[in-house]
Amino acid sequence: MAGLNLMLLVQKSMGSYCNELTEANLRDIVTELISMLFIMNTLVFFKKSPRLSSALKRIGRLTLASFAFCLVISAPVLAQTPIRPEVAKSLQAAQDALKAGQLDSALALSQQTLAMPGITAVEKPLIQRTLAVAALQAQNFPLAISTLENLIQEMPDSTPAAQKRPLIETLLNASQQAQDFPKLVDWARIYLQLEGSNPSVRPVLIQTLSVLKRHGEVVQEVNEKMRIDEAAKVKTPESELRMLAVSQRQLKDEAGYSDTLKRLLQNYPSKAYWAEMIPRLARQANFNPRFDLDLYRLLELTGNMEDAIEYVDMANLALKAGLPAEAMRVVELAYAKSLLGKGSDAANHQKLRQQIQLRLTEDEKAMPALEKSAKDANALASLADVYAAQQKWEQSQAHYSKALAMGGLRREAETRLHAGIALFKLGQKEQAHTMWDSVQGDATALELAQLWKTWQPVN
Repeated sequence: MAGLNLMLLVQKSMGSYCNELTEANLRDIVTELISMLFIMNTLVFFKKSPRLSSALKRIGRLTLASFAFCLVISAPVLAQTPIRPEVAKSLQAAQDALKAGQLDSALALSQQTLAMPGITAVEKPLIQRTLAVAALQAQNFPLAISTLENLIQEMPDSTPAAQKRPLIETLLNASQQAQDFPKLVDWARIYLQLEGSNPSVRPVLIQTLSVLKRHGEVVQEVNEKMRIDEAAKVKTPESELRMLAVSQRQLKDEAGYSDTLKRLLQNYPSKAYWAEMIPRLARQANFNPRFDLDLYRLLELTGNMEDAIEYVDMANLALKAGLPAEAMRVVELAYAKSLLGKGSDAANHQKLRQQIQLRLTEDEKAMPALEKSAKDANALASLADVYAAQQKWEQSQAHYSKALAMGGLRREAETRLHAGIALFKLGQKEQAHTMWDSVQGDATALELAQLWKTWQPVN
C-alpha cells in the first residue's frame, strides 16, 4: 500500500508538470521520480536483505529537498541552452511510459533517446536521470548503477560536491540491491571523501567490508568511526565494536581484540563479554597464578559460575589460600543451586564440605590469637584477607588501610587490589577506584583492578 501511494504521488506530480514540456519541467519531473523511487526501492530491499537493512534504512530516510537540490541544479549552461525538439519529444515519450507504468517501454525509449545522434552536454544528463529512474523502478539495478556512475563521472570538474552526494546515495542503494558489494565500498568511500553528511554511509561501509571479509579495512574504518564518535561525545554502536573484534581476531591482533573487548564491557556490559574476557586474562603469558582465586571471584560477580567443577575449584583455591570461610560460602551456594551433592561425585563433594568445616572450626579458634599477633603490615594484610573472606568488609578495609599506611608489604599490588574490593563492597565506589588506580608492580593485579573498575550490574 505504501508503494501504491507513492506511485499515485508520482503520477500526480507528473501531471502538474507535463502541460508544457520545458527543460526546467523535465528536471523537476525527474527530480521527484528519482527521489520517490529511491525510497520505494529501499523499502523493497528491506524486506529482502535483513543483514544490512538496519543501516540502509537510515540511508533511505533522505531529505527529499536536499536530493532534489542536487538534481535540479545544473551547470549554468543549462539555463541558456534549449533542448532540441526531437530530443524533448522522445524524452516526453519515455516519461509518459513511466507515468503509465510501462517500464520496458520507458527503458527502451530512454535508451533510444540517449543513442540519438548529437546528444548535447545539456541533454545527456537529463536523459540519464530519466533512464536511472526507469531502471530503478524496473529493478534493473545493474543498468541503474552504470547510468548513475556515468552521470556522476561525466559531471564537470566544477560541479559542487553537494550535487553529487545525493546521486551517490542512490547509487549506494542500487549497488546493495544488486549485491555488488565491492562497488558499494568504492562509492561509499567517494561519498565520504566528498564530505557526505549522511550518518548511515560509514556504518554501511563497515558492514559491507565485514561481509567481504576485508578485515584490515574494517579495523581502519571502525577506528575512524570511533574517532568521530568520540569527538561527537557519543558511544560507538555495539554492532560496530563487535565487527571490529571479529576482524581483529581474524587478523590475530590479540592486543587489539582485548582492547575492543574492554570497550564493549565498558559501554555494553554483558555476561557473555565477561565470560570471554576473564578466561583470556588467565591465558596471558605473564599471568600470575596467585590470582586464580581472584579470577573466580570475578566469574562469580559477573554471573559466570555455572558448573559444579567451577565451584569445587574455587572452594579448593580458597582453602589453599587459608580462607575456609570463603570456601564454605562457595560450597554452600553450590549446594543451594543443586550443583553439588548429587551424581557420581556426591561423596567427594561431601568430603570437601567436611574438610572445609574442619578448617573453619580451627580458624575460628585461632582467630583471637591471630588478631592480637598481627603487628606488621604483612600480618595485617593477611588478617584483612580473612575478614574479606568472611564478608566483614568494614574490618577488612580498616586492616588493609593500616597495612598500606605501615608500608613494607611483600605483595602491595595484591593488597591494593583487595583493599579496593573491600571499599567497593562498602559502597565507597570513588575511593575504590582511586585504590585500584594505585595498583602497580604486578601486571595481573593491574589487569584485575581495571576489570573491577569496569564492572557494573547487568540487567
